[in-house]
Amino acid sequence: MTAEMLKKRKRNLLLGAIAAILMMLGDLLWQARGAGAVNTTLGAFADKAWLDMSVWRFVVSDLLFAAAVPLYYIGFTEMYHVIRDHARDKTDRIMARLFRIGMLAGTMAFIFIHTLCVNMPLIMQGIAPYVTVEKAAEITNNIMMLNIVPMVLYFLAADGVLTVSVFALVWRKSLPVNKVALLCNPLCAAVIGNILGMLPWPLSQLSYMGEACGHLLIMIVGLIVVAKDEKQMPKLRRKKKVDDDRPIINLDDEPDADITVI
Repeated sequence: MTAEMLKKRKRNLLLGAIAAILMMLGDLLWQARGAGAVNTTLGAFADKAWLDMSVWRFVVSDLLFAAAVPLYYIGFTEMYHVIRDHARDKTDRIMARLFRIGMLAGTMAFIFIHTLCVNMPLIMQGIAPYVTVEKAAEITNNIMMLNIVPMVLYFLAADGVLTVSVFALVWRKSLPVNKVALLCNPLCAAVIGNILGMLPWPLSQLSYMGEACGHLLIMIVGLIVVAKDEKQMPKLRRKKKVDDDRPIINLDDEPDADITVI
């Protein structure tokens, strides 16, 4: 591993971190509510508060995820290489493969899942003027239920598998980071986010960024590992520049030349 390769590795991990931040902002735009919008859910998914939200929020939220997914692939592919390079045994290599599965699932699914989620408020807003709010919520919930199986499976593959692999690697000390990094995964971050949701408004709105923050924390773990890898690299000796103005001696022309080795 050269210094140039480690520099490229850090750049790619930073791109992954940017992707996670974009997803955090996208989730916040989609779900953040006003101070009075508490306990307004109607059924499994629909929320009465959606009817008062501006359409631009859902559009921008979707665009943020669309921009994030390519960067996510770059960053998490690089994190897979970090994990693979630090694998010590068969178990670590299995965890690396699991991480790759979760990363690929996230790359394929996040834009699908998020687009579905932000379209639900738009559908409810479009139906509500023609039927009762309860009926609009029922139709919205039914549409969501038709897509629930692939959404849940991809979500478990992306967040669940990533959580298991990263948690195991940190626990086994395969990644040279502090045990605090056990919390650096999507599911733990989502749980912490739900706890933050108990805080007074507007601090409670931070809970909506919890799951995506877990992906950001994975990138931070990767950056810490790369920083430690850099410190372990041997210092490169700088070669002294040769003075090009020195005369060139052709030994073939002067066979009897006295050569002094300095």
